[in-house]
Amino acid sequence: MTSIEKLPSDLRQAPGDGPCNLFFLRSAARAVSRQYSAVMKGCGLQPNQFSLLFILANSGPLSITELAGKMDLDRTSMSRNLSPLKKQGLIAVAEEGWHRTRAVSITAEGAAVLHKGMPLWRQAQREFAAHMGQADTAALMALLMRASVIPAQDQPAYSLDE
Repeated sequence: MTSIEKLPSDLRQAPGDGPCNLFFLRSAARAVSRQYSAVMKGCGLQPNQFSLLFILANSGPLSITELAGKMDLDRTSMSRNLSPLKKQGLIAVAEEGWHRTRAVSITAEGAAVLHKGMPLWRQAQREFAAHMGQADTAALMALLMRASVIPAQDQPAYSLDE
């Protein structure tokens, strides 16, 4: 008897179950992350770090909570992701006001690295679109945007580190 035969029938995949959406979304996300990381290694940033700097450059200073919301992360994960950028001098985190809101802003060094990374990011975008095709890229983006607003069941946002 094989190990699959030992499983209770309710734990086996049924013919109508289809492939696991989450498994293939995460697998695709890891593949795309590897592709962007490879292209962008010349600017010294990981793609998620590039996204953080890009958001800060385009929005101005944000609280850690606001930035976490824009990145769809919990505050703890956001703080962990900000740490290396702060150590490299690419962002500044200031204590402000009597509630001690921690405002995050991009530094001049961060803006320079972002400027260096933009052509690489655009190259990664072109490579992705070339692999997928323009029509499929547009369709995928529309589907991902729709999927990104699936209501949560009181679950915390997930970290980019997963």
